[in-house]
Amino acid sequence: MRDAAPDATAAPAPLAPSSESARELLAAGPPRVVGARAIRAASLGVIAFLLLQVLTYGYGRDQGIYAMVARAVLDGGMPYRDAFDFKPPGIFLIYALARALFGPAQWGIRVLEVLGLAGMCLAMASLAARLFGDRRIGVVAAALAVLVHAQLEFWHTAQPESFGGMLTIAALLVATPRGRDGAPRPAPRGAALVLSGALFGAAGLLKPPLAGGGVVLAVALAAPALAELARRASERAAVQRWIGAGPTALQGEPARSAPHAPGPVRSTATALLWAALRPALLIALGGVLPVLACAAWFALRGALGDLWEVLFVFTPHYTALGWRGASVLGMAWYGACEWLVHYSGPLAFGLACLVALHPERHERAGVALLSGVIAMHLVGVVMQAKFFPYHYGATWPLTAMLAALGLWKAWQRCTRSGAKAAAAALLAALVATAFARSATKDVADDYIERCAKRIAVLATGARDQARLDRLASVADVNAAANREVAMWLRERVAPGRPVFVWGFEPVIYDLADRPPATRYLYNVPQRAAWARQEARDALMRDLAASPPAAIVVERHDVFPSVTGDVIDSRGTLNGFPELAGLIEERYELAASIEDFEIHLER
Repeated sequence: MRDAAPDATAAPAPLAPSSESARELLAAGPPRVVGARAIRAASLGVIAFLLLQVLTYGYGRDQGIYAMVARAVLDGGMPYRDAFDFKPPGIFLIYALARALFGPAQWGIRVLEVLGLAGMCLAMASLAARLFGDRRIGVVAAALAVLVHAQLEFWHTAQPESFGGMLTIAALLVATPRGRDGAPRPAPRGAALVLSGALFGAAGLLKPPLAGGGVVLAVALAAPALAELARRASERAAVQRWIGAGPTALQGEPARSAPHAPGPVRSTATALLWAALRPALLIALGGVLPVLACAAWFALRGALGDLWEVLFVFTPHYTALGWRGASVLGMAWYGACEWLVHYSGPLAFGLACLVALHPERHERAGVALLSGVIAMHLVGVVMQAKFFPYHYGATWPLTAMLAALGLWKAWQRCTRSGAKAAAAALLAALVATAFARSATKDVADDYIERCAKRIAVLATGARDQARLDRLASVADVNAAANREVAMWLRERVAPGRPVFVWGFEPVIYDLADRPPATRYLYNVPQRAAWARQEARDALMRDLAASPPAAIVVERHDVFPSVTGDVIDSRGTLNGFPELAGLIEERYELAASIEDFEIHLER
């Protein structure tokens, strides 16, 4: 039986069941699934355990930068103008909120992150109920998403993408109304679309490509009306061909009736066109609100030019580093492969199950929507051309929704047929893939070992700072050395006197509780070829206006993907005679701690 044509005057509801069988399925409620309670309990246990782990994470380099910019904001300064970084402004506001609520301790942002993850888990359960008719799928998805998030460890969490993923799930939930059992889901209200757009816009202030999820949502909401427009246009064309052919032209052909002529063509087409455009307009309206509010804040504080200079002049050069000698197709392939198979075995396994078992008709719209937003995110990752693990952070919750659907369908297939061996094999495969591929990168030990070490720390009341520092150290970043340098400065530099760190460890300012002598919290601008001279001149003006009581020089901080060369901060002084001369003339070497030289005023 063919579905009735939608009301042309109503906004489309693309996520509604589109067949009587699907409606009957939803009316009956989620099916009884063998072991469902145990699966839900296990998922909730995994989530709780992993969130507790996240609470113990310390800062990486990026988190130290965000914290220092947040400190400047709370002190009345502005990002970029008074505290330099080249990330979008949204992350600084989140860190400022955490700092205002919980103080300067590093656990503050982790508390806010865990609260956001917990809210995202609840939203994923509700979203799964609306997209797939079963909130239990969302509970499994939440466990998978938190697993990948936690495995990214301290360095790649509490990042812009981490919070952008939470906002994306919230935006999709707001735009997906709850339907009554057995009835088509109602179209989202105008206020809900504006709010959804605002959430996507806020995500864009964390990472601009994340705002593209709103574009995908608008297309999904417009699709039914556009499809109906195309169907009616096809019917009109068929009528015109029948009339134009005339009776004589149809002699010898089987008798047939004229195609059904559509109703009032102009008014119906106008209503359908408006139904297609309305969601996009409302989502766009909501999307620009946080952007305009942010721009107004910078303009009122006289820092709009600084925002423009950093985000639209400095940052594109930084992004271009990753595109040297690369092709678009090669980068796109690499980005997709990284997402699909290089971070999470369970997610890849769940996606394979979904492809093999095929979404049901009532699930397809939700699968298409989530897939479209994932594709938009991947485009953003490829454009950025760095492929750092946290760049995929906002994409894992969406991927987990699809993977959980695939795993749930596979479990239903196994248990429904009574094949206990198949169900056991499915669980074994899931466990095997979890061990085969983890999102934990860069650190020396695997995630299970790190969990065990954190449990030992928690058993002591989280008072073992030395062990926590070891867990927050990687490559050339030594959290214990940073803390030791900060304590040295606390003891020998008077409160309120500025200090200057020539390197890439701005967390030292925060640990020492001493103000930076310059807006440049780290020296990438002075080391990057495209900004070097102008940034060096600005730095020297800052140091002349606010002479530091101590200068800390770092060694072994080499990262060509950021600076474009393999010279560390100490080596860079050889080509920066102004700063090298200032240190030699006015300061003396007072201490060496690990990779740091500390120079005090003479």
